[in-house]
Amino acid sequence: MKKTDVAVPDPIELRGFNRTLAEIEWLLLVLVLVYLVLPDEPVEQTLGIAAAIAVFGVFILGFRYLNLFTLPARWKLAIETWAMLVFTAFVVWHTGKVDSPLINLFLIVIVFSALTLGKLITLLEVGLIASFYLLAAYSVEGAEIFAYSTFSRLMLLFAPVALVAYVTSLIASDMSFSRTFVQRLSETDELTGLPNMRAFSAALNRHKDSAVIRDRPFGLMMVDADNLKEVNDRYGHRVGNQVIRAVADGIRRSIRSADLVARYGGDEFILLLPDMTEQAAREAGERIRMMVASTLIDTGKDAVTTTVSIGYATYPSMAIEVDDLMVRADEALYASKRAGRNRIFAFSDISSAGP
Repeated sequence: MKKTDVAVPDPIELRGFNRTLAEIEWLLLVLVLVYLVLPDEPVEQTLGIAAAIAVFGVFILGFRYLNLFTLPARWKLAIETWAMLVFTAFVVWHTGKVDSPLINLFLIVIVFSALTLGKLITLLEVGLIASFYLLAAYSVEGAEIFAYSTFSRLMLLFAPVALVAYVTSLIASDMSFSRTFVQRLSETDELTGLPNMRAFSAALNRHKDSAVIRDRPFGLMMVDADNLKEVNDRYGHRVGNQVIRAVADGIRRSIRSADLVARYGGDEFILLLPDMTEQAAREAGERIRMMVASTLIDTGKDAVTTTVSIGYATYPSMAIEVDDLMVRADEALYASKRAGRNRIFAFSDISSAGP
């Protein structure tokens, strides 16, 4: 697993970032207001800064609190940070430019962006701040800023902004890597390497919502190894675990890249089959059954084989709710086992048969 830029936040993280940014925006306003009322501080165009405070306050209220944009989103956070940069630049320009005591307010925006929005946006913001810094210096010192001594001094003063952006981005990248790693561990079955039910349930609910919107069918399939108990009794649990892994590998080799398989528990597996009709699901189940039946498992003494029983149900023909779909696929699985194992049943097979 390699380190990447900040991962796309999930909805819970976005809500947390959204609340944090709101507090930062109000904190920025308060700091500027406090500076404005302090005596003996250099301020040009006091009315202009007061107007900027009012405009920025209206922006916060309109963008955040008047339901113009109701759902937290990464792009929304980016827009708000750019607005904070514009507001801070205006205030800094009129309170001393490069000598303004408020110039460090840029660090608030940089830290938040580096922790939440990733390296690219942070780099763009640092570039914008650097351009503003040079423009402010030029307005004061003119062409003198291109002299080596002057330019070096300016860059030395600006260095903390770039350094904070760089270090915070590294920390954010490490945090994102660790969070992703822990999340994968929490959503992965240790024995087979497949997703566990926590990850599968989340994916199933997302796909069901999408299927409803697009009016597309999908299948839910249960697969159960037929002779795991006998293998455990004869060869021990080490070989039993090999059987479970062999079934998982057989399923993986038999399904499409768009399909999702997870370990349901014990020797049972569950599959999500997007855009699949009842007949297509039956054909997929047959591929799985044949693949597993043809797999030889080395016990160290001799080779054993296993078979699987399969049951499935399809949306929307057999159920329209996720819970009902899982129950009916499970009922079809047990009908398959009662009928002699090593076979496939759809819920429609047992529902049409009647009592």
